[in-house]
Amino acid sequence: MTSSIRWLAVGLTLCWFGCGGADRPVHHGRAVEETDEPDRSPPPIDVSAEIGAMDESAVTRVFQTGLRELQRCLDRGAKRVEFLGGSVAFFLKVDGSGRLAHVHLEQSSLGDHDTEHCMVEVLRAKTWPAPVGGKVGLVRKSFDFDPPNDVREPTTWEADRVSGVLDAKASEIRRCKGDASGAFSATLYVATSGSVLAVGVTPPDERGQDAVECLVKLLREQAFPKPGSWPAKVSFTL
Repeated sequence: MTSSIRWLAVGLTLCWFGCGGADRPVHHGRAVEETDEPDRSPPPIDVSAEIGAMDESAVTRVFQTGLRELQRCLDRGAKRVEFLGGSVAFFLKVDGSGRLAHVHLEQSSLGDHDTEHCMVEVLRAKTWPAPVGGKVGLVRKSFDFDPPNDVREPTTWEADRVSGVLDAKASEIRRCKGDASGAFSATLYVATSGSVLAVGVTPPDERGQDAVECLVKLLREQAFPKPGSWPAKVSFTL
């Protein structure tokens, strides 16, 4: 994203003093009376755009200051789910004062809502560069996180391994989604007992953010097929 600078034209100021006389004009020997008519000039036009440009290098510097904190979020999550890892993609809206007006995960394969929430809060606490030429600046950034523990990776499942459980809960899933349109993405870890070790859900857009908590709670309560002697990881859409 490249920065753009908007220059405003400066109007000329008429000079009344030292420019040939400050007296009011005279017509037929008497001064012309000033009119009491209201100013009929059009109101000023707000030329600012809705979406402004973000300074990419400045945005990168803010993310760099938060990398250690993002890693700490992952490290804490890995104490519960030892093979926790994956990719995340953030979507941010920054207002004219540099405040984070909105942030959510557009994509995540971490599979742990608590860790994802921790990362979002890290970004929410940062001060961002203000957008140029608009009221709101948009930022998208992706990261990959390797599991911090030297352990065996979970078994990878295809989505059809959990389709039976999801079909049985279809009405409750619809109730959680409410009026949100589009597909939600979910990633979860299944323990050897079939219980859920951790789960994360990302919405199709910012309007679906309110449904995430409901879907996470619902999926955490489900019993899935037992993966055998080692936990499994699976991603699917809702």
